[in-house]
Amino acid sequence: MTRARRTVEQISAAAILAGLLALVLLAAAAVVGAARSAPSGPTRQPATVTVVADDDQEDTVAAYNAGWEAGVAALGDRRTPTYPDAVGDGSDPGTVAWADGWVDGQADALGDDNRDGTVDEDESGWDCRTMGNRVCGPAAGHPGDVGAVRSRS
Repeated sequence: MTRARRTVEQISAAAILAGLLALVLLAAAAVVGAARSAPSGPTRQPATVTVVADDDQEDTVAAYNAGWEAGVAALGDRRTPTYPDAVGDGSDPGTVAWADGWVDGQADALGDDNRDGTVDEDESGWDCRTMGNRVCGPAAGHPGDVGAVRSRS
C-alpha cells in the first residue's frame, strides 16, 4: 500500500469519526434544549382588573381590603410577588388604597414583615431549610470569634 493511499484512509476514518461526534453533540444539544424550553407547569393568565374612580368616594378601607384579597389570590407560587394588571386613576384615594392593599396582602402572605420586597432572616416568612445558607439553629462558634477570644482571657 502506498503512502498516499494510507493517508487517504486515515483522513476518511478521521472524517467519519468527526461526523459521528458532531451528530452525538447535536443530539445532546437537542435534548438539553428541549428540556430547558419545556414549560414547568400550567401557566396561569394574570387577572386583569380595572379600577374606576367613584364619585361618591367609597370607603378607602373597603378598597384596601379588596386589593389585599386580590393580591393574596394572585400570589401564584407563594414565593415571588406579582404586580397587578390594573388600570386606574393614581390620584383617586380608592385606587391608591387598592394598590396598597395588593402590596400589603402579598407581603403578609410571603412573610415580608417590613414590606421591603425581601424576606430576611428575622422575618416571619424566613425558612432556614430552603433560604440562605440552609444552616438552621444557633450558629457554631468560630475559633476566631470575638466571644471566644474574650472567654479565653
